[in-house]
Amino acid sequence: MKVKSILLALALFGGASVANAQNVGDLLKGLGGNSDITSTISNVIEGVFTKSDLTLEDLVGQYESTGPAVTFKSDNFLQKAGGLAGAAALETKLQPYYEQYGLTGMPLSIDKDANFTLSVMKVKLSGTIEQGDEGTFKFNLMVGGKMKVGTFTAYVEKSGKNLNLMFDASKLKDIISTVGKFSGVNIAKTLSSLLDSYDGACVGFKMEYKGEPQADSTESSVSTSVDEDQQKDKVEDGINALKGLLNKKKK
Repeated sequence: MKVKSILLALALFGGASVANAQNVGDLLKGLGGNSDITSTISNVIEGVFTKSDLTLEDLVGQYESTGPAVTFKSDNFLQKAGGLAGAAALETKLQPYYEQYGLTGMPLSIDKDANFTLSVMKVKLSGTIEQGDEGTFKFNLMVGGKMKVGTFTAYVEKSGKNLNLMFDASKLKDIISTVGKFSGVNIAKTLSSLLDSYDGACVGFKMEYKGEPQADSTESSVSTSVDEDQQKDKVEDGINALKGLLNKKKK
């Protein structure tokens, strides 16, 4: 009941609740109760992306995705989406798709040199991160350390050691679609249209901190991909050699 009362009070205060969003999570945790409810209420109250002075050093660590993270670029976009209730509804709608496509439990590692690895739908992405403005960062995504996917602006919020890593909704769709081509998984039309319909939304992942990154995380990811490519080349060479022998016998 205490949580419900505080949520109602914050809703009545309106804009003030958004301005003090960074303290809401700690306030609710202090009251005890179900952690999932506390997390959901905290996210609903925040609503709008909180600009910050986060640096690359603040992102270093190993993380694991626990579900969707949703915020909006401004109050105007938030209200167009239906206010705080609309933001909460989007997160609820995304949850089953995250579970279906393996977007929960994804490991993310960021080292002190701003290199990262991220496994999405069993496809390993890697690359570098560049500092942006007021809590934003540029992720240069590559597959296997060789094929460039693109550069995407990420909106990052940090609570304690945990991160909310988000992208423009349309860009997140592009990332998932691209990775799907390598994994053989096509995202559902419903998920695609859902991400398209929320203009001004930043959508991504809640990342739970798991510890310090491994020093060779990026290198191991790249070398693994190279080994897999070499194996494929050997198989293709073997098939070509077999075809050559068969053609000689026919002659």
